[in-house]
Amino acid sequence: MRERLAENLLWFLERPSVTGAEQRLCDDLEARVGRLPGWKAQRTGNNLAVRRAAPDPSRPLILFAGHLDTVPEPEGGIPVRVEGERFYGRGASDMKAGDAVMLALIEELDWERSWAEPAFVFYEREEGPHEENGLEAVFEEMPWVLKAGLALVLEPTAGALEAGCAGTAQVEVTFRGRAAHAARPWQGENAISKAGRFLAALHAREPEKVVVEGLDFYDVLTPTVARGGSAKNVVPASFWVNVNHRFAPGRGIEHVRSTFEALLGEEASFEIADFAPSGPVDLSNPLLRRFLATGIEVRPKQAWTDVARLAERGVAAANFGPGLPAQAHQDDEHAELPLLEECYRRLEGFLRSA
Repeated sequence: MRERLAENLLWFLERPSVTGAEQRLCDDLEARVGRLPGWKAQRTGNNLAVRRAAPDPSRPLILFAGHLDTVPEPEGGIPVRVEGERFYGRGASDMKAGDAVMLALIEELDWERSWAEPAFVFYEREEGPHEENGLEAVFEEMPWVLKAGLALVLEPTAGALEAGCAGTAQVEVTFRGRAAHAARPWQGENAISKAGRFLAALHAREPEKVVVEGLDFYDVLTPTVARGGSAKNVVPASFWVNVNHRFAPGRGIEHVRSTFEALLGEEASFEIADFAPSGPVDLSNPLLRRFLATGIEVRPKQAWTDVARLAERGVAAANFGPGLPAQAHQDDEHAELPLLEECYRRLEGFLRSA
């Protein structure tokens, strides 16, 4: 099994799939699954839903979900390579390691001996804007996936179960000033220095701990992109900064608005350019409780994942995958093979338990 998981991970890594360029990987995956007896795949765009050709409706449906896309590679790329038990390449941890485990479950697990009925969704554009996520097309064209009693999203969790997820908002803040010659700045108003109090407040702001169902989430605001000014000898008339706001389950868009209104007052305007809701923490789902009974560690999911999107559609969902969260989007991203095997073995035991 270790060799099969290694082969699967390399198979995914050798097919680059930056957001918007997932077609080759989806084509090859569709062809590979199409050759398997007893399985059928349904496709929309670069999204693939896979289930058994003759599903057993008497068994509870469990959905396994993994996105095919990755963020762009850094300058110079990340050569696909293996060093000991580490596998390097863009998306190794986020989340082609999870995709490799899903493929192994399709190809290797004896589902006739399981108490569960499986469904798998490999989808595009998770790393892009919230509204372009491929799961929406899957939900519209293959609504049967929403009948799942539990969904496991194989995002990187290093083999723990991460419940819920933080919401995320991209908030664009604009400071307005008045242009003038840099030799006579008093004749204008510097939009960049006007933003100083706000930026200093963000720099000094401590993460706010929010406890949800005994799990510690953190409300954080991070400036990520900024621009301003028109020339080196001109007082800048405008300054723009994007702030990524992550917020705990139970908080929503009104919390984002009130946070920025309190921080900015009348000093600047802001717009919520992109918003993805938080995912609830629900450990009471009977199928999830059955998984928890395997002794798995439970943690909060501080990042945003599609458990929120599934929960909005009434599907209980949690994060569980072999990738390393700290390796997501890193310049030399890698995954560790023992975690893939550990993840597969835990799922195998869960799915075959009496």
